Amino acid sequence: MIRQAARDIVKANKVVALTGAGISTESGIPDFRGPDGLWKKYDPEDFTFSRFISDPARFWSVQISIAMDGFSLFTAEPNPAHYALARLEELGKLDCIITQNIDGLHQKAGSRNVVEFHGNVREAICLSCRSIVSIERAAMKAMEGELPPRCDSCGGVLKPNAVLFGEPIPRDALFKAEEEALLCDLMLVIGTSAVVYPAADLPRIAKEKTGYRWSVMGYRPQVLNEYGAKVIEVNGEPTPLTGIISDYIIEGRIGEVVPRIVEEVEKLLKKR
Repeated sequence: MIRQAARDIVKANKVVALTGAGISTESGIPDFRGPDGLWKKYDPEDFTFSRFISDPARFWSVQISIAMDGFSLFTAEPNPAHYALARLEELGKLDCIITQNIDGLHQKAGSRNVVEFHGNVREAICLSCRSIVSIERAAMKAMEGELPPRCDSCGGVLKPNAVLFGEPIPRDALFKAEEEALLCDLMLVIGTSAVVYPAADLPRIAKEKTGYRWSVMGYRPQVLNEYGAKVIEVNGEPTPLTGIISDYIIEGRIGEVVPRIVEEVEKLLKKR
């Protein structure tokens, strides 16, 4: 199946990758739902937008606790799968990565065209004036006792610039991701459980080529590509997409499978 995936990628005109938590767990970043996930120790409600709005001081206290426990996104390094996708982009066979992750590891590995569907934790945003500050600045304020940390400009509450559960997806990221899904003719779905919406709907959009876009007539259904994309999963286990939306799945360690696919792609390209 690895050689088949490589052949499909080489034949495709526009390849998009959708990545989820599974690609980063091999970099030591725990997911939420897994056996070692954050929800085994912390209340899932602590990661919701409604909890943040009702008690931002508690939210920041939990974040400090998580960091003290060693669950830091800032010390994680890209693994071979991240570097392999960056190489695939260099080879001209990956147009875009849409990532559900907030860790910035794709960019750290060298990928350039990345849509951060759920935002990122490199920054904090003021909920009043929308100013952006570094997450280090916000975290330092919190650790020094300013709970919640506040904006230097207007005094508004600072929030990590990542999408919390129950919070709307940033419109620009949503539209860009949907457009990439509509236009691609092959989507790699890597390390996602395919249960968190609306990201989980992107493979269906790629397959069926129907979505909603702004036009002169308003926000309405639009088909951009007559032919559905091929959808290939790389994951440790089947997902709700398997056998329904995806054409096939390659099961295994993502940090091993993705580099092998890219190696095969490179071999095929050299034979051209």
